[in-house]
Amino acid sequence: MVYEARPSANLNYLLAGACLLLSILGFAAAGVIPTQSGSYPLVGWTIVAACFAAAFVFLRRAMGGGVQARIDQRGIFVPRHSAETIPWDQIIGVLPIRAGIQRIVRFALSDPERFAATGAVRRATGALDAGLGFGHFGINTTFYDRGMDDLLGAVRHYRPDLFDTGGRP
Repeated sequence: MVYEARPSANLNYLLAGACLLLSILGFAAAGVIPTQSGSYPLVGWTIVAACFAAAFVFLRRAMGGGVQARIDQRGIFVPRHSAETIPWDQIIGVLPIRAGIQRIVRFALSDPERFAATGAVRRATGALDAGLGFGHFGINTTFYDRGMDDLLGAVRHYRPDLFDTGGRP
C-alpha cells in the first residue's frame, strides 16, 4: 500500500478563480470600474497586485503536482521536512489532529537530529512542537488530493504498533 499526496488541483484552481474575482474590488477602488465612492488608486492597485500574486501561487500549486508526502515500505518522505525518506524504525509515534477544517498527522522521531527539518524556522517549530508533545514533524493533508484517512491507513499498514500505544511515544 503506497500513499502519495499532491496538492488538490481542483481546489487550487477554485482558489485562484476566487482571487481573480476578488481583484474586481481592487479595480473598483483604483477607479478602473466607476463607483459612487470615488477612486483610491494606491489602495486599488495594491489589492489587484495582491490578488493576482495569490492567484499565481494557487495556479502554480495546481499545475505543479509534485509529491508532497509519500508513505511506502521504506518509510515516510516529506520533502518540505527532509530530503531523505525517514525509515520506519525512526518513527516512534503518530498523532492525528483534527482542528476545524485542518487535518494534520504529526510524527515523533527516535533521532530527530538525524532527520532534522530543512531550514531554521522548521527546526525551531519542530523542537517546540516536540516539547509540547506533538511530535517532530507533520503532514497537513487538508489541501491534498488524498486525505488523512488514507494517510493513516498507510501508516497502519506498515506500522500497526504505532496505534496500539495510543499514538504517543
